Amino acid sequence: MTTKGSGRSSARTQPAKPALSRAAIVEATLALIDENGLAAVSMRKVATRLDTAAASLYVYVDDRKDLFEAAYDLALAEVLTSTAVEGPWREQLQRIVFDQIEVLASHNDIALVALADAQIGSNSLRVTERILSLLRSGGVADDACIAAADLLDQFVTSSAIEQAAWSRDALSARAKDPTSASGEAMITSAAGRIEAAYDAVSADDFPAITALKPHLTSADPADRRAWKFNAVLDGVTAASRST
Repeated sequence: MTTKGSGRSSARTQPAKPALSRAAIVEATLALIDENGLAAVSMRKVATRLDTAAASLYVYVDDRKDLFEAAYDLALAEVLTSTAVEGPWREQLQRIVFDQIEVLASHNDIALVALADAQIGSNSLRVTERILSLLRSGGVADDACIAAADLLDQFVTSSAIEQAAWSRDALSARAKDPTSASGEAMITSAAGRIEAAYDAVSADDFPAITALKPHLTSADPADRRAWKFNAVLDGVTAASRST
């Protein structure tokens, strides 16, 4: 027999909560990072997203650092699902490096996780394995491969952080004025600010900036990224040959 008008659902009619697991916790963490960035994510907020108590998370993760590193590794799974490129080793290496930048930048500022510590999750190790294999196939000496991979990882991290910052600025600008948030508009606006700063400096005090000013703001971001990658790799191969 039921009581009419009680407004309460029987426990039997309420949907059961999904079972708590490390995978579910990490997925929720990555979603929160996407929405608000690393600094805004706490154990309590992750627990709230999962409708559980913060203390229950510690059965599956050690601490916030462990959580962020696991979320970073989950993001890298998207790199591993991309189609492998056939062709010269440099083209394959550029593809996986640029894929990492795009994937990490699509997850807000998660690339910051890799600034302080080497990432050794399963997906991170698989990406590293592919990079090391490509470097070796390109003739980079074994004793130079690790340093080269580390240098490329720093390039990935800094590029992803920069690109993610641009994306956040675009979202902020779009909220204020939808017409000002296109990629072209953002580049034009940034170039204008930089040009104004360069125009204000003295040619006597800053002769190099003055001489190179036309080149400092005119480069296409994609072209500049490709140039940086090739400069790094040219340096790696040259250094490897000289040792």
